[in-house]
Amino acid sequence: MLKAIFFDMDGTITRPHIDWRELRARVGVPVGVPIMAHIEELPAAERDRAEAILLDIEYEAAEKAESNPGVAELFDYLAQQPLDLALITNNHRRAMHHVVEKLGLRFRLLLSREDAPLKPAPDLLLLALDRLQLEASEAVFVGDGHYDRAASAAAGIPYIHLAHDPHAQTDGPTIRHLGELPGHLSPDAPG
Repeated sequence: MLKAIFFDMDGTITRPHIDWRELRARVGVPVGVPIMAHIEELPAAERDRAEAILLDIEYEAAEKAESNPGVAELFDYLAQQPLDLALITNNHRRAMHHVVEKLGLRFRLLLSREDAPLKPAPDLLLLALDRLQLEASEAVFVGDGHYDRAASAAAGIPYIHLAHDPHAQTDGPTIRHLGELPGHLSPDAPG
């Protein structure tokens, strides 16, 4: 029985605002290397500079954040359901809180990169299960990226993919608009 929905933030709840190519160039992240993994390997002074750049870009994106289509209606619907909602993001805590406040969203649990290793590691999702005292089968994770899918699989949590490209082929349950999510939450939903 479904007891909780976990949401990714950037690209899922909000429209993406971060130019990842520009960020990678400014921080000097090589192609194919995760941004935070690169930053963690830098000498202290360079790491501090890179983290400051990243935080500035993330907070600027949070200030400009706009909800994806269907967020307000979805959260009105979910407020009437007996479900716990969690926001799980690789973003910085300050930016995450700013987005939640700006959009007027309510979550029982908010987790950011300060809380556990980043997605695609399952740690943030496993922490959410622990804090909400749930089994993996009692939650579903809604995200829009391959890190979300990988983290969900590693945590054993069912995943629903929000596909921004209407022509993209996807594996597993997929929605093209957040308004489609309630149809995937019922026991007889297409899997």
